[in-house]
Amino acid sequence: MESARAVSGFSPDVGRASAVEKTSAAVPTNQRSENEPRVDAEQSSIATLESLREDFREAINAANERLSDRGASVNVAIDQSTNTVIVQVKDRNSGETVRQIPPEVALQISRNIERLTGILVDRKA
Repeated sequence: MESARAVSGFSPDVGRASAVEKTSAAVPTNQRSENEPRVDAEQSSIATLESLREDFREAINAANERLSDRGASVNVAIDQSTNTVIVQVKDRNSGETVRQIPPEVALQISRNIERLTGILVDRKA
């Protein structure tokens, strides 16, 4: 699972807010009133996304606290090649993966299907 990144290290989409500001600055003054609700809605959705990320981090930390008594920890990651969320339960002492959802075999099948789809599409075009 070398192509996965931890969700806890996931950085917020900082560049998006500046793109919104640039867009609204480029709009003529007489059209700004029509675009302002869209900008507000977009900023609201960014704030909601950040709130969800924080809630998710707190849930993972709470699960890790509960599992620490049993000598285990939870790791949540995103596989870059399939864009799939991966949940791993690991033994804290040995670092061995006790359980992974979805299993590595399922991820490998998904990767192979993506490759085959790409080959088929390339040959038809």
